[in-house]
Amino acid sequence: MVLVKIIIQYRHESGMSGKILFMIISGHKDINKARWGLRMALNVFTHPYGEKLIDEVRVLLFCDGVKLVDPSSKHYSMVKEWIIDLVEAGVEVVSCVSIAEPFGLVEVNESLGVECVHASAYVAQCVSEGFTTITF
Repeated sequence: MVLVKIIIQYRHESGMSGKILFMIISGHKDINKARWGLRMALNVFTHPYGEKLIDEVRVLLFCDGVKLVDPSSKHYSMVKEWIIDLVEAGVEVVSCVSIAEPFGLVEVNESLGVECVHASAYVAQCVSEGFTTITF
């Protein structure tokens, strides 16, 4: 708690801001890694202690992470809840269209409020906008 207060004070005094792109590349075989990546994205954006620590958070589902939204998977109900929490908090969540399309997951993504994008162009845009990238 003390560390959080120090970070908040430093950010306030320095005018520091930041942007993070969470790339979720883990899928069902490593569901805990994906889960904690999505959880961290939410907590960094809507910090549990009430003070916002970062200006903008985005999430990109890529590689096996795209398949997390497959309704036939055993983890789908949990993943759906995590994605909805992020979207409702105001976090932009996107998925790689080149992976989602062949697996028939574009409509599922859209129903969760997840836009399907070309990942290479999206990552390039985020980097040019000053986002730091974290991969789970």
